[in-house]
Amino acid sequence: MTTVISIASGKGGVGKSSLAANFAIRLQEIAGETLLVDADLLMANAHILLGHRPKADLVDYIEGEKTLEEVVQPVPGLMSILPGRSGSSVTLEKDGDPLEELVPQIRAMKNGFDYVVVDAPAGSGRGVLNTLSNADHVVIVLLGQATSFVDAYALIKNAFVERRITQFSVVVNMAINKSKAQAVFDNFQRTVSGFLPVSLSLVGFVLHREAIANSSRDCRPIVLAPGEKPLIEKIDVILYRILAGARSPVPQIEVSTSERG
Repeated sequence: MTTVISIASGKGGVGKSSLAANFAIRLQEIAGETLLVDADLLMANAHILLGHRPKADLVDYIEGEKTLEEVVQPVPGLMSILPGRSGSSVTLEKDGDPLEELVPQIRAMKNGFDYVVVDAPAGSGRGVLNTLSNADHVVIVLLGQATSFVDAYALIKNAFVERRITQFSVVVNMAINKSKAQAVFDNFQRTVSGFLPVSLSLVGFVLHREAIANSSRDCRPIVLAPGEKPLIEKIDVILYRILAGARSPVPQIEVSTSERG
């Protein structure tokens, strides 16, 4: 059975794609065969963050030039990727959401995957909501900024109103420290719970570090850098907490009892 995790944010520039890439690498390493899907059709960057040059992409699939199996490709030494297209001016002449059935079709692949990490486009449009509604776990990436709060709230509101999604995991990214991350989440949770009957769970935080920013610049995810064992362990804990939700089995990730809570 394939477990799908969708990573969303409401706005760009929060480190969503970087987190999605690092999550996918770690899931491949510790849990099972993993596919990273970049659901941004025209401004994709997941393959860039991995230093990968796609042979084909989602636009090729949508336009009928390639099959799904042909656009899914291995990233040597890491996991598989289904890339979007970057910097293209192509016009997609499709009615509705061209990726509405993408996740169900990935689940139905003959040589399927244990885990699929979907890097959802920024925003809260229909395409994003379809991506979230087809996921087993929805992860919201949040920054301690007013614009991030507003856009993440709009995304959660639309996901609830339009798709009746009620369970959201939250990762606070670029946090100053643990207490600041908790404060960011608590503030956001109070705001959301005051208006919407949804459940938010803080599954972890990632500190603001120059090394992480440099890893994106250098097209080499931070979990591949030497000397990053503490960060890798933190990402593994975040993944454990995400997958501990009721809708999927939890893989055998080595996590201490104190870290699970």
